Amino acid sequence: MLSVDRRKEILNELFGRGSVTVGDLARKYGVRDETIRRDLKELARNWDIEIVYGGAHIRDSNGTQAVKELAISTKRSENYDAKQVIARKAAELVEDGDMIGLNSGSTVEYIIDYIGDKSVHIITLNVNVAAKALLLPKATVYIPGGRARNSSGMVIGPGSVDFIKSFAIDKCFFGISALCKKRGIMHPVMEEVELNAAMLSVSDKNYVVTDSSKINKTAFFSMTPLDAVDSFIVDGDFPPDYREYLAQSGINIM
Repeated sequence: MLSVDRRKEILNELFGRGSVTVGDLARKYGVRDETIRRDLKELARNWDIEIVYGGAHIRDSNGTQAVKELAISTKRSENYDAKQVIARKAAELVEDGDMIGLNSGSTVEYIIDYIGDKSVHIITLNVNVAAKALLLPKATVYIPGGRARNSSGMVIGPGSVDFIKSFAIDKCFFGISALCKKRGIMHPVMEEVELNAAMLSVSDKNYVVTDSSKINKTAFFSMTPLDAVDSFIVDGDFPPDYREYLAQSGINIM
């Protein structure tokens, strides 16, 4: 393995786990400890990595902010223009006959505005999204049963995960609350995590739709590993270091 490829894998492991040890990496790649130490020193030149005795870890960033759940009415008014651009791009990817998955969030809602008269099947976790999608002239809409959460419109019910997993989704457009390098995609509400993960697990292509306000943020709960995502659809202010971070995980940026 070339050193550049080994370093990409080490960087992904650092972001995924938060820390690595020299001994474990040397055994994994079949190289000497000194080779791994050189790799870590090289990575530390360009990334926020601290070299410690026996290994390295991602530094805790004081600039990373924890997010709390916001009411959907508040979300709709924030970063409106950026969300419109993202939603329009996402809708361009929808084709006649597609089964698409839509989770929760204002950006996800706005995608419906640009689908037009395409013939689509929509499976959603959210009553607000479902109500809006029912206005489309050629859409068939599916939603699990249960309790709808006031703040988000997300439906929570005992059979919701099994309901979602009974579908074969072509494309999922997925709003997020937080993304940070150390912990990946995160979410502030525990009871919504399992449903979101279930939708991603049954989709052929997964597109995260997010404006830059969700970047370099943390939340209480990990949502999904980055390898479950194919592409991010973002605005023009998406930070260059996060573009590189996602590229290291093989994720396309639109």
